[in-house]
Amino acid sequence: MNGDSFKRCRICGKKIGIITQGIYRKVVVDVDPVEVIADADGMTFIRIDGSKVTAREATRFDDNALEAEWAYRPHRRSCEVRG
Repeated sequence: MNGDSFKRCRICGKKIGIITQGIYRKVVVDVDPVEVIADADGMTFIRIDGSKVTAREATRFDDNALEAEWAYRPHRRSCEVRG
């Protein structure tokens, strides 16, 4: 993410980041990265290079911490619409 790609969500007001995925596609993500471990039954996360990874969030009790990587949560999942 570039330094100028941090903005605020128009709906909830949280800080969001914009990651370029491919030539003309941009993905909106939460600013704070999370440590994830690849898992076929997990959720979709976005890496810093824009690629997707299906994973679950790592906890401090995970034994396979060497396989963990940092990724971003897509913002649409965490945006709370104010009604």
